Amino acid sequence: MEVNYEIRQITTQELLPLRQKVLKPFLRVEECEVDGDYLHSTFHFGLYTDGKLASIATFVQEAHPNFPAKLSYRLRGMATDDAHQGQGLGGKLLTYGENFLRGRGCDFLWFNARIKAFPFYERLGFAYYGPLFDIKDIGPHKVMYKSLIPR
Repeated sequence: MEVNYEIRQITTQELLPLRQKVLKPFLRVEECEVDGDYLHSTFHFGLYTDGKLASIATFVQEAHPNFPAKLSYRLRGMATDDAHQGQGLGGKLLTYGENFLRGRGCDFLWFNARIKAFPFYERLGFAYYGPLFDIKDIGPHKVMYKSLIPR
């Protein structure tokens, strides 16, 4: 069954409760801000179902030191509420974000992915770079990336 949804640009304050709930439940909401949240070049998107925020993604303009690109963005704090996982909503939101960034000249998207999210990002065409590394209090991650240059 297709879920009705709406994607719109949102503020840091609107996304923080879901970021905390899904990604950093060991922190208080106000401790879940990330570097770049308030920059003018940063974009936050939320996917809503039935008027409720179900999935979030933050895109911060940030180059990766090992990938030359004209304009790179880093995905931060991608999260989908547990009640909505497995419905394809996170994929719809991330694809929307990719298209939005591509339209602004972004040619490269990268992020640090948690092990449990590897299959999700693989399905969306992201590749791995480098070894596993640990992020304190969160666990093992790997850099993942995708070229946004149209083929």
